[in-house]
Amino acid sequence: MLSIKWLMAGSLRSRRKGAAGRLLAAAVSVSLIAGCSILPQEEEVEKLPTIQIPKISQKPEYPVKRGTLETKVSGSGKLMSEREEILFFTDDNRRITDVYVKAGDKVKKGQVLAELDTGDRKNQILRKEIELEKTELDLKDLLREASGDNEILLRKQELEYKLQKEELAELRSELANSKLTAPYSGTIVSFSAKKGDMAKSYEKVGQIADMDALVVAVQFSSNDLKNIAPGMETVVGINTAGDHAGTVRRLPVSTEQEEADSLDSYALIDLKKMPANVQHGTPLSASVIIERREKALYIPIAALRKQNNRSYVLVSNSDGSKGEVDVETGVQTATDVEIIKGLEEGQKVVGK
Repeated sequence: MLSIKWLMAGSLRSRRKGAAGRLLAAAVSVSLIAGCSILPQEEEVEKLPTIQIPKISQKPEYPVKRGTLETKVSGSGKLMSEREEILFFTDDNRRITDVYVKAGDKVKKGQVLAELDTGDRKNQILRKEIELEKTELDLKDLLREASGDNEILLRKQELEYKLQKEELAELRSELANSKLTAPYSGTIVSFSAKKGDMAKSYEKVGQIADMDALVVAVQFSSNDLKNIAPGMETVVGINTAGDHAGTVRRLPVSTEQEEADSLDSYALIDLKKMPANVQHGTPLSASVIIERREKALYIPIAALRKQNNRSYVLVSNSDGSKGEVDVETGVQTATDVEIIKGLEEGQKVVGK
C-alpha cells in the first residue's frame, strides 16, 4: 500500500511540475508577443528614383558649301523728288496777311501761296506811275523843241525819267515779292507759315515737290560711303511696296548739317521700275552690294575659330574623330565666311 501511495504521490508531483512548466512556457510566449507589439515597426525602405545622367550636348556640324557670297552695306532714307524747292519770302520783318495752301495741296505754276502786308505800296506805285507819265510828257515837249539852248535841260529830263522808271520797277518788284508763288506745278510737301506770323527773309516756310520725279534718296555712314561707287547694284526695301532692284546713281554732293533736307545730302538710287502708288516721304532702306564672289567656298561664321593671328576650324572626320585645320579666309558676310585655303567642299566643320 505504501508503495502504491508513493507512486501515486510521485505521479502527482510530476503532473504538477508538467503543468507548471506548461504555464511558464505559455506566459513566456504571451510576454514575447506583447513585447513585439510594443516595439516600433520597421519603416519600409524608400525607393529612390533612377537618376538619369544627362547626355553631353553635341555641337552642331556644318557642311562646307560652294556658292555666291555678297558683301553689303546698308542705309536708310526716303522717297524724294528730283524737283524739290524750299519756299521762303525775301522781304524781312513783314506780317503775313493771307495763307492760301496747306501741306498736300496740288498747285499750278505761279499760283499765289501766301501774301505779306504791303502797307501803302500800291498807292506808292500809283503815284510813281503818274509822276513817270508827267515826266515822259515833259520830255516829249522838250524833244519837239530841241535846240542848242535846252540840251542841258533835255538831258536832265531824260535822267529824271530814267530814275523814276527805276523807282517804279523797284516798287513793283517789292509788291511782287510780297506774294509767295509756286515756282512750278507740283505738290506742297510742307507749309508752316500762318496768318499773322512775322516773315523773316529767306527763312523756310514750306516746300514744294514734283511728284512725277520721285527718286530713292539714302543716307549711309561715312565709313560705308568710302566703299560705294556709282553703278553698284542695290536692293531697296520700300515700306508697303516691297523690295526692288536698282543701281547707285551718285553719292551725296554735300554733307552739311544745314542741308539735311536737301537732295544733295543723300545718295541717289535709280530703280529699274518705280512702284505704283508710292508717296513722297515714304521711308525705305537700301543695301548696296559692294563685293560679290561667285562659286566661293564658305562656312558659317559660327564654325570659324580664332586664336591670336590664327584662323582654324574643327573638322569632323568620317570615322568620328575630329581635328583642327588651319584656314585662310576671304570675304565675310553677316552669316558666312569665304574659305580660300584649307578645306574642301563637302567636309563637315564643328560649330563653337
